[in-house]
Amino acid sequence: MDLFFQHLGEVISLILVLVILSGRREARANFSWLMVVVLFPFIGAVMYILLGNPRLKRMLEKKFKSYQSIALKKYVKHDEEFDKSGLGALVEKITGVAPHMCSNLKLIIGGGEKYSLLGEDISSAEKYVLMEYYVFRNDFAGQFFADLLIDTAERGVKVYLLVDGFGSFGFTLSSTYRRLKKSKVNIAVFHPPLGFKTVSRMNFRNHRKIAIVDGRVCYTGGMNIGREYMGGFFGNRKWFDAHLSFGGDAVYPVEEVFAEDWLFATGESIEELIKSAQVERGGDTTVQVVPSGPHMPRPLIYSTLFSTLNRAKKSVVIVTPYLVPDQPVIETLKNISRQGIDVTVILPGRNNQPLAAAAGRSYYEELIENGVRIYETKGIMLHAKIVVIDDYFVITGSANMDGRSFKINFELNIVAYSGAFAEDVDRLVRYYLCHSEEVELKAVRNRPFSVRVFEGVCRTLGPVL
Repeated sequence: MDLFFQHLGEVISLILVLVILSGRREARANFSWLMVVVLFPFIGAVMYILLGNPRLKRMLEKKFKSYQSIALKKYVKHDEEFDKSGLGALVEKITGVAPHMCSNLKLIIGGGEKYSLLGEDISSAEKYVLMEYYVFRNDFAGQFFADLLIDTAERGVKVYLLVDGFGSFGFTLSSTYRRLKKSKVNIAVFHPPLGFKTVSRMNFRNHRKIAIVDGRVCYTGGMNIGREYMGGFFGNRKWFDAHLSFGGDAVYPVEEVFAEDWLFATGESIEELIKSAQVERGGDTTVQVVPSGPHMPRPLIYSTLFSTLNRAKKSVVIVTPYLVPDQPVIETLKNISRQGIDVTVILPGRNNQPLAAAAGRSYYEELIENGVRIYETKGIMLHAKIVVIDDYFVITGSANMDGRSFKINFELNIVAYSGAFAEDVDRLVRYYLCHSEEVELKAVRNRPFSVRVFEGVCRTLGPVL
């Protein structure tokens, strides 16, 4: 019997090797999947079928194309700071994303502040509340918002809550979720993991974090709904994160993203509800709302990052929990650093994803050798996602610096053109640096051989992490 399973595993591996080689992935991704299916024949086969099969992406594209796009973008404008940056026109040309004016652009540096502000806005809602989260936990934070949403819906306000089936799996099995289903809250799951038709799509996760009230205020960024975002501990690590809030015309393209996600998940259009609240509100700061997802013909967030990094003239600061990009991004960071541009990368010293952390550390030596300065926080899980170019151009949102965020997940980033906002971000970056230590080249080179091997394996498997 053992011999039978051994031969069966060899046959499965051979078939999948041929299938993988017949595809048109980049070489590194192909090699990663080859390692998985050869080293772990049965488990690797299941992983590839559920996570790696390119047919799944085509199925997703077909499903998305069956719906009509929702056109809510209005009042396209920009100010002098947008022109001053020199990057605004570049991003618009590459992504096709138009600039919008926003007002009261605020950097939020803790879940306590975000939850307090968002709670007040929901309590004062008059027409509708839209919420979309990758992680919605069944803890006191999740229960607080569940109660608030139920009460708000009871007042006659239209409430829509969309959670990701993978990231919020535990929540979808909870009594809190069942209570929401029985209430007047409209709740849906993006790719329910237990659904027969959707289990094969669970690799394509909705990683966005969005909350909108009456079309007048929007919250988005890196923070989900959970107790750790309130400055508490996740395991024995304190959790640091960042978020945004703003009003004005820039809220509308975010509403469009939510409306399309809701339509995709439920088949229900809320376009008319959202349009009923739209008026020209203007603003004092130019932003671009950049969505990205596997259904799109191009990875817009990746294109934005790659093109703007190559236009840096003075400095680049990257704050990310996971550093597992493709080689072109690594080469870009090395190249611009060798040109005399200050490149700083800040990462968590203790990570909630140890395999991703090990993959990221495999790049340290070549980056530091080329002048990139790398810092790791001390005992802190840093979850913020921020890129600052030339002390002025700021990208922040839900996307991590990894292949999953760039090409597999549904993400949403905000590009801001504001010197004042960049100063706020700079203060936050300095705060992170106060809780960090610089990684020395000598320490990286002196890592034990076993650690280097483990990091190398994780780096090779990076595209499938």
